[in-house]
Amino acid sequence: MAEPDVRLRGQIATAAHPGPEEGFPPDEPQMMQKRFLSIGLALLLAGQALAQERRFTIYLIHHGWHAGIAFCQADLEGTDWPEEVRFPARRYVEVGWGEAGYYPDPDPGAGDALRAALWPTAAVLHVVAFDHPPARIFSGPVRQVELDSMAFRKLVAFVAGYFKRDAQGKLQPVAPALYGQEGQFYAARGRYHLLNNSNRWVARALRTAGLPVWPARVLTIKDLWAQIEPLSSMAEKAAACPLPMP
Repeated sequence: MAEPDVRLRGQIATAAHPGPEEGFPPDEPQMMQKRFLSIGLALLLAGQALAQERRFTIYLIHHGWHAGIAFCQADLEGTDWPEEVRFPARRYVEVGWGEAGYYPDPDPGAGDALRAALWPTAAVLHVVAFDHPPARIFSGPVRQVELDSMAFRKLVAFVAGYFKRDAQGKLQPVAPALYGQEGQFYAARGRYHLLNNSNRWVARALRTAGLPVWPARVLTIKDLWAQIEPLSSMAEKAAACPLPMP
């Protein structure tokens, strides 16, 4: 029997081994392996990026009957913190929200406290700046909480949103600060009363940042501390905080 010529043998070989144009890519197992390796590498790099994401420290300061929130001023760059409330010579800034008559008074009376608790009244923000870590200068307990970038920005935006502005868009200073190396009381948004006090305001700020804090369960600073202690650690007395950019 005669053998087929060369051209016929080539056609038979092509039919027996279809190429890419017939829908069968060459070396398919190797290609799938490369895809899985690429996906695994991408997931690994994404995980490393998340692990290396910058963390921001905030400080919660126990003042006996109310709480304040402190930041490293350098961390406030690029956030919603108002430019008018900057202290270039200081490393830290603390803010608290309270009743407009009682809070700024260095020696408030019982009548002032009763009025602040029972009747909805205007509010103020107390902003003070200082050089040393909060745990070194405040006698009460100081806790620190680590936040990612998004949570930190949300918390700062919440606080900044409480600065009240006049018709010209300017902040309204109302009294000198009670302590700190620099500071000021500013008119604030919101109405203060017993069920909407400074401790609940701090709880709402933390809740806005995504922390599992329940403002409705906070009335006293004891209530607030019971919720934040599991989410925080004792503040360090040697924390690093650079001066803000001028």
